[in-house]
Amino acid sequence: MNELLEKITASVIDTDEGDSAELAQQALDEGINVFTIVDALTAGIEELGRQFENLECFLPELILGGNAMEAAMKVLQPELEKNVQKAEQPICLVVGNLQGDIHDIGREILCTMLRVAGFTVHDLGNNVKASDFVEKAVEYKADFIGLSSLLTTSLPFAKDVLSILEATGKRGEIKVIMGGGAVTKEYVEQIGADGYSGTAVECVEMVKKMYAEGK
Repeated sequence: MNELLEKITASVIDTDEGDSAELAQQALDEGINVFTIVDALTAGIEELGRQFENLECFLPELILGGNAMEAAMKVLQPELEKNVQKAEQPICLVVGNLQGDIHDIGREILCTMLRVAGFTVHDLGNNVKASDFVEKAVEYKADFIGLSSLLTTSLPFAKDVLSILEATGKRGEIKVIMGGGAVTKEYVEQIGADGYSGTAVECVEMVKKMYAEGK
C-alpha cells in the first residue's frame, strides 16, 4: 500500500472526518483506482472494529470512524457511479449484519460495490435474525446470502442461518458468503459456509466466480 493509501486508512482509525474526505479526493486526483481507495477505507474501519472488540476503543470512536469513512465515500460516490456495470448474469443477493451487530458502514460499502457490479442487492440492515435472512432470501429468490459482522459475539448466528437453510431444503439452492472484521476464512470453512472475502472488491469477484461455477 502506498503512503497516501496508508494515510486514508489512518484517517478512519483516527476518526478524522475532514482528513478522510480530503485524502480520498487527493487519491482520485492522483489517479488511484476508486476500488483501491475503498479497500483502504475498509481496512481502517476493520481495524477500529478489532480495537472495539479488544476494548482498545469504545463505541463513540467506532461511530466517528464510520462517519469518517462515510465522508470519504461521498467523495468517491460520483466515480463509483461511473463504474456501474451491466451484470453478465442476473445475480441476486440478500445482505445483512448478523444478529447483535449494529454497525452499518462496512455492509453499506459492500452493498454499494455489489450494485456497481450490476447485481441485485437487498440490504436487510443490521441486527438481522437468522430466520429473517432465510425468509428474505427465499422471498427474493436470492442466489446468495451475505453475512457481515464486526463482532465475534455475532458469529454463532451464522451457523443458525446454515441450519435453517438445511431444514427448509434450500441449502443447495442458496450460497452463504461471509465477511467483515470478525470473520476469518478459517471460521467460514469450519462452519461449512460457501465463501469468505476480506474486502468488498474481493467479494464482487468471488460472487461472479461462484455463480459461474454453480450454474
